[in-house]
Amino acid sequence: MKPESISEQMMYNTIRLETESGCGTGSYFNYKIGTYIIPVIITNKHVVNYNEHEKVTFFVHTKDNSGNPSGNIKIQYDTDWIFHEDKDICFCYVNPIFEEIKNKYHKEVFYISNDTDLIPTQEKLKELSALEELVMVGYPIGLWDQVNNFPIFRKGFTACHPGIDFNEKGIGLVDMACFPGSSGSPIYILNEGGYRDKKGNTYLGSSRVFLIGYLFAGPQYSANGSLIIETIPTQQNVVPTTPVMVNLGYYVKSAEILSFIDRIKKDCNI
Repeated sequence: MKPESISEQMMYNTIRLETESGCGTGSYFNYKIGTYIIPVIITNKHVVNYNEHEKVTFFVHTKDNSGNPSGNIKIQYDTDWIFHEDKDICFCYVNPIFEEIKNKYHKEVFYISNDTDLIPTQEKLKELSALEELVMVGYPIGLWDQVNNFPIFRKGFTACHPGIDFNEKGIGLVDMACFPGSSGSPIYILNEGGYRDKKGNTYLGSSRVFLIGYLFAGPQYSANGSLIIETIPTQQNVVPTTPVMVNLGYYVKSAEILSFIDRIKKDCNI
């Protein structure tokens, strides 16, 4: 299927990541640095087991000679991950993975990247309402369309104002069911076909999309009533305690990934 709408394009932005410990969500992102475009995959550190050289299985879409999506394959690759200084976020360069796919399968990868234009400035975030409708794309409880290699869409709302940090710089909170496998999922404010701003102005026929961040953790109640903050696991485990989900999730704000630019410039001699 050729993606046309914004939400259809998001189907080709995420990528399923599997390690020996479970699965998580990655997403493509293009860094625009001058005249250069550097494509990467972004996910959480805990998805790759806090290992800067983690072996990961990538599930990718391929394209035909016309450049349209035509199938999907998986490939395991010993990947170098670059970690954020203090946030649970990291990235890898896609070119070595794509070259491996080309050499092994003689296929080109079809994907659609987010880029810096989707990251709202602090001024733009403050123009938003405290309660905004959200979309998260990923693989909750490892669920996905295995035949077509498509992710799952979840909807929710901001649980605090997106223009204000929640207890910690660069962190936000969403009201959304956040299950194992959703770690690393991109979270968007997405309005297709119209929206209303916080001043009551209505924009019929207009679409709006912002990449506000990446899911990484969620609060849970234990059986004894204690509040626990846990990173979203990559798989479901049988444990002796009984955590109770409160359908909230913490996300790393998208502006935090801009701190990788200096590292990318150094690596790419830009």
